[in-house]
Amino acid sequence: MNMTTKALVGIAATAVLSAGAVTATAQPTAGAPSARHAPTASPVALVFVKNAKDPSNSVLQVWNGKTHVTSYRAGSGLGTAANDGTPAGKSYRDECAKNVGWLPNGTYRPSSFETSRNSTIKGYAIGLPAKKCHPHKTERNALFIHSEMTKDRKQGPRNGADSPQRWDGVSDYKSNGCIKLHPDHIAHLFSYMNKHGRAALLTVR
Repeated sequence: MNMTTKALVGIAATAVLSAGAVTATAQPTAGAPSARHAPTASPVALVFVKNAKDPSNSVLQVWNGKTHVTSYRAGSGLGTAANDGTPAGKSYRDECAKNVGWLPNGTYRPSSFETSRNSTIKGYAIGLPAKKCHPHKTERNALFIHSEMTKDRKQGPRNGADSPQRWDGVSDYKSNGCIKLHPDHIAHLFSYMNKHGRAALLTVR
């Protein structure tokens, strides 16, 4: 390869890299997992931005390096706008309140990426390490980014007023501390990671 050819290849590669990902707010889009393994070193990172006025209407951002790729509505904890002003509502914003409050602030390195989890949480699930809250140092564990679906990533039948294997509406953004996404949004996230690499870091703030 002569110097001219090398220069042209370099310019083309730079153009592809600079194109990056489109910055947009994701719309519900179904996606299927890919069999391709994600690269070891991934520039993909997640940022969970808490909404103190309505914890169930917080935001999960997806970043690829310094590029903001997309944002999803997400919830963490049992808080909603309706109970935010009550004394009990304060505990929903208490990161030390087990099974009630939202995730402790800080950084997490995702520990697992499952597309067919078959436990209490089913289907798509990103495992997170245990984290001690501030200031009481209570350890929060059994933490995931997940949704509500069957192990096959489908919507289960209605089971009373609320089914843990079916997305019944905005009330399903509430969780025992985990980050909850709409089923189509977590599918979209996994589809993106299949192409660009698994999220190497989650920042909660």
